[in-house]
Amino acid sequence: MKKQPVFVLTSKRTFSGAEEFAFDLTNQKRATIVRETTGGSAHPVSEHTVADYFTVSVPFAKSLDSVTKTNWEGTGVEPDVKVPAADALATAEKLAMEKIQAKRNPSCAFAQGITEMLFDLPVNDTFKIFLRVRPPTGYLRQHVRHSC
Repeated sequence: MKKQPVFVLTSKRTFSGAEEFAFDLTNQKRATIVRETTGGSAHPVSEHTVADYFTVSVPFAKSLDSVTKTNWEGTGVEPDVKVPAADALATAEKLAMEKIQAKRNPSCAFAQGITEMLFDLPVNDTFKIFLRVRPPTGYLRQHVRHSC
C-alpha cells in the first residue's frame, strides 16, 4: 500500500479508542498529530455500584504497544504540532499541501526551504556582500513559489 500523508486532529477531550488510534499511528510513524495533547485514558474500566448514587470505575485491562511496551495512561498522546483548536484544521491542511508539494517536486521543496532560510538570516557584516548581489526583496521568494 502506498503511504499517504495522514494528519490526525486531537484535543484534551480525545479519549479511549480515538487515543489508541492516534498513539498507534504515531508509534508507527504513519501520521502527524496536530492540535492538543489527548486526555490520557489508556486502560478500559468497568463501573461498579457501591451505594446509591455512588459508583467506582476499576480498570480491568492494560493497553500496551507491542513494540514500545508503553501506553498513554495519565500522559496522553503528545501532538507533533501543537496549535490552538481554532488553527488546527488550517495547520493540518497547510502541512498536507507542503508534503504533497515536496513529493511532486523535491527540488522545489528544497528551493523553498533555502529561500525561507535566506530571508530569515540576520543582516550583519557577514551578509553585506550577499545582500548587494541579491535580487530585489520578494523577487526570489515569488519566483520560487511560482516556478514550483
